[in-house]
Order: sequence, then structure tokens, then C-alpha cells
Amino acid sequence: MPAASEVRISVRPRVTCPHCWETFSADQTHWVAAHPDLVNDPRLTSDHQLRFLPTRFNVEGNALDPRGMACQELACPRCHLTIPRSLLELPPLFVSIAGTPSCGKSYFLAAMTWSLRQTLPRDFQVSYTDADPQSNLILAEYEEQQFLNPRQDEVVKLRKTEEQGDAYDQVRYGSQVVSYPRPFLFSIRPTQQHPSVVNARRASRLLCLYDNAGESFLPGRDTVVNPVTRHLAQSHAVIFCFDPTQDPRFRNACAGQSTDFQVQEAPVTARQETVLHEIINRIRNHTGLKQTERRQQPLIVAVTKCDAWWSLMNVANVPPPWKPIPGSPMRSALDLSTIKKLSLLVRQLLSKFTPELVAAAEEFSEQTWFIPVSATGCSPERAIVNRKTVWGVKPRNIRPMWCEVPLLTILATQAGGLVPSMKMGPAMGGQQAEASR
Repeated sequence: MPAASEVRISVRPRVTCPHCWETFSADQTHWVAAHPDLVNDPRLTSDHQLRFLPTRFNVEGNALDPRGMACQELACPRCHLTIPRSLLELPPLFVSIAGTPSCGKSYFLAAMTWSLRQTLPRDFQVSYTDADPQSNLILAEYEEQQFLNPRQDEVVKLRKTEEQGDAYDQVRYGSQVVSYPRPFLFSIRPTQQHPSVVNARRASRLLCLYDNAGESFLPGRDTVVNPVTRHLAQSHAVIFCFDPTQDPRFRNACAGQSTDFQVQEAPVTARQETVLHEIINRIRNHTGLKQTERRQQPLIVAVTKCDAWWSLMNVANVPPPWKPIPGSPMRSALDLSTIKKLSLLVRQLLSKFTPELVAAAEEFSEQTWFIPVSATGCSPERAIVNRKTVWGVKPRNIRPMWCEVPLLTILATQAGGLVPSMKMGPAMGGQQAEASR
């Protein structure tokens, strides 16, 4: 083949499966057979195509299955679940989102991804695209219900994240069937205007987001056949959603200051510090982290539904989390000093009402942030649907607040050069310096 026709792709020497978290070399990657007769993969159900280790390829570099048809999809050699091709080229960024039932995780996740789709390309010259649209179908549905809904005045309620169903995959290992959570996968790359575009491969990331049902984080729910939260051990960062409206102490403090249904009537589902302790224990057990050792990866406590409890803060409004960079193609830089200042104020409030939660978080991670977020920016409303009372929000009223900030903070601190940030002063909130790249 003439040299001008060659296409060379650099792959990473070791790859971690985003489903079963097995690490393997790139040359062990399996392919998914394309011929319709090659079905009944032994690890998956009968309607799945066969997975195989190829020995023949066409000139485009695609594997040929045993019947000679060119293949397009890749699969993990252990669990046989499909993986995106970008996993072989881009470093992964594993982020786990955890919390109790009804803490607002699904609403927060949808608002976060929707906000990032707008913010990253507009303000930071970074593209944020679906790496696997099939895996992201549930999240895309959430976004459409809230932000692309033509029925702007009809109350919307997102369906609860379940412990089984479409968000999980079943894999057979002999006679044992194991359930794995299906991650949401996004490619994050510098655009042509980004200073790091000349080194795009090193700066880019494959973001793997995990969202389990809140019940999965309760004690005793993580087992060998149901390892649905083992991603916590692989995570480069954990976002723990803490809902003050589920804490009686916060509710009492908000009495007379908030008419929000979530403060006055919504049921309390679980003690949240117990769930945080369970998450910490699972990470220590699966990573070998000592009981007296603190984790270096960040733990971000996303304090949800801040529109309902903001009256307890001595801050009039939530400040903008980034600032413009005059004369720079980046346009903006994340203002870590402002984020840290607000984090310290939220920490003070949490220390007053839930000191046990603050202590557990800070004893676990060397990088602990307390970031206020609101997925809707408004209180839920009552509606009658199929003769049943439903609490939800009207799309017209949705105004997310700071939902993109937790992940922007992770990108600024864990993915060097991708999202620029204003340097923090020595006292965590001093005078800002120039944007770091």
C-alpha cells in the first residue's frame, strides 16, 4: 500500500473496560461479528452477535468475522459488552454519582450534561459529544423531557433510576449471571480554537459517568453477582449528592422560610451519612485504601435542591463560576477561587446541621468540595396524571443552577489543560492569578 494511503492510529497499551472494569491490552480487544448467522454469544443472550478475536482485517483496518464480513463494533474480551473505539485512543475519566433514593440524582445528572453541552463549547472551546449514543439513551430521554419538551406547561417527572432493567447488562460466567451498570459515555475534546488542539490526543478524555439507583448504595446491596457499584473503586472522582430537604434538622431550620413541598411534605428515604459511610467503605475495601489513609481523588458533595434551602445562606445570589479571559481564544476560565469560597460557606452551613457528614467526607478525601446545585431552579408543582397525584416541574420554569460546576471542577483539576482555571490563592480564595493551561 502506498505510504500516502496509510492510516495510523495510536492506541493506548492498556485499556480498562467501562462495564466490568477489567484491564486488558489493546491487541486483546474482541470484535462483534457482523454476519446475521453468527449469534448466540456464550457470555450474552441469544440475540447478541458473536464476539471474537480477529485474525483477518480489510484494508480499512476493520476485522473480518468468520464468515468474511467486515465488522464495526468492538467488545471487551472479558464481559463481551460493546466498547467505543475512542476507549482505545483516549484516557478514560471515571466519575461516579452516588446518593440516597430521591436525592435528585437523575435530575442533577440530566441538568449537568445538558448544561455541559452548552457551556464547554461556548465558554471553554471544548466539545462534549456522545461517545456511545446507545448507552446514553436514558440520559438523552431525561434531557428531552426537561429541556427540549414542546409541552412547556405540562408537569414533568423523571422516572426513578431502577436497580435493574434497561440501565443494566446481564453477563454469564459459566452458571453465574452478573449484572453490570451501563455507563453514560462522552468524548471530551479540544476544538480547533483551543490552545491544546495541537496535542488533542493527550488533552482529550473519554468520560464514563455512572448513576445507580439510590438503593444500590445501601448496606449489603453490592455482591459478587450484583457488583453494580464497583465503579467506585475505579473512579477518578466521586460526586455524592446530599439532599438537605431530606434532613429533619435542615427542615426545621427552613420552617417559615420555605414553602417548598420538598421541605414540608416529601418523605425522608434514608440517613444520608450512613450511605456516605457505605460508599467510603466500599472504596476502601476494593482499592486497599487504609482506614487512616485519605484518598487523593476528589470527593465533591453536590448539595442538591439549593433553591429550596438557599435562604439559610448569608449569600444573596449564586455567583458566576467562571470569568472571561480578554483577548484569549478560550474566552473563559473556571474561577476556582469563587467556587472554593462558596464551598467553604456551604461547609459552614453543613457543619452546623450535619457535622457528621462533613467529618466523614473530609476524613476520606484530601480534595473535598461542597458545591450547591439545583437541577431545576424551582419548586415542584402538584399535578393529576391518570388520576394520581404527581409532583414535578414545568419545563418552562426550569433554570439549572451550578449543575455543571462539579464536573467542570473535576476537569480543571484532573484533566490538565482541557478546562483552564483561575489559580486559587494560598488561603483558598485569595487574589486570582492568570488562567492556567
